[in-house]
Amino acid sequence: MKKIALKYLTVLFIFTAFLQAADKKKILFLAGKPSHSSGDHEFRAGCMILAEKLNQSGLAIEAKVHYYGWPKDESIFDDVDACVIYADAGGRFGDKYEFLNNKVKKDGMGIMFMHYGVHPSKEVGEKYFTNWIGAYMANSQSVNPHWIADLKPVAKEDISRGVTPFTAYDEFYFNMVWPTKDDCCRPVAVATPTPDKIVRYINMWNQHGEKCFGKEQALMWCRDPKAEEGGRGVGFVGGHYHRNWAVDEFRKLVLNAIVWTARMEVPKGGVPAGKVTEADLNKNLDKKKRGIKYIKLPTSELYKQKAMPQPWFDEKGKRHKGPKPTQN
Repeated sequence: MKKIALKYLTVLFIFTAFLQAADKKKILFLAGKPSHSSGDHEFRAGCMILAEKLNQSGLAIEAKVHYYGWPKDESIFDDVDACVIYADAGGRFGDKYEFLNNKVKKDGMGIMFMHYGVHPSKEVGEKYFTNWIGAYMANSQSVNPHWIADLKPVAKEDISRGVTPFTAYDEFYFNMVWPTKDDCCRPVAVATPTPDKIVRYINMWNQHGEKCFGKEQALMWCRDPKAEEGGRGVGFVGGHYHRNWAVDEFRKLVLNAIVWTARMEVPKGGVPAGKVTEADLNKNLDKKKRGIKYIKLPTSELYKQKAMPQPWFDEKGKRHKGPKPTQN
């Protein structure tokens, strides 16, 4: 009798474990190849931090990370509820964008792009990103300054649950290309750029960015189609500096977005985001040509940096440094 009872309990345990595993939402992170200097664009390490926090959240989630390019075994996408792409130039997936399109539109897989991931080629942006996440970054229109942003989550959005307004210094892109008609696409977290907040104007700065000063910009947005029309989508422009994953509200906002993208209920207080220590930041860093740099936790000093003198543009639209010449 004892043997029968033991067998019964064993079978029950295995069956329960199977059901629990089957009920879990599957999240797949695709982390891009190493790029930039150490501490910047740490796609693999950033994804591993986020995956760990999701797996430790107590929610019914199983998060995995694939890094450095497209998976050779595409069965890794089987039953995935949301795919998070944190990589350069929209991932540079070539003909695999059509594979992703089938997963999003036919299988209902959610999709999220972070930082440089929101900047595809014009063709890929128009054909795929518009229908996946709505807005995307585009050459000659969007800009990529490094600035101190006071982010405000849009209160009515589920992604904003448990997230209070916060400040972060990052390469926050703005002035995205938005679809002309799409009731499904809307901002989730916003901030307003002003000249006194810009620490670095870099390669993509243009007159369109200048015209955005004083105007609220979406730094995270979502696309929320009906389930029968495909998966949800999210774009987030932050994530240049790896240290920002130690900013609690920054991290919670992104974790909430991932859970929402998988069509899960975001907890009332947001996804438990835990803590990220300095030791955590320095795990799994990419090997860069100039070596690996030790990353320190972000401090309030970052938000006291002086503004860079604003460039000016001549009549031909060419950008210049220094004082603008006065007209006689």
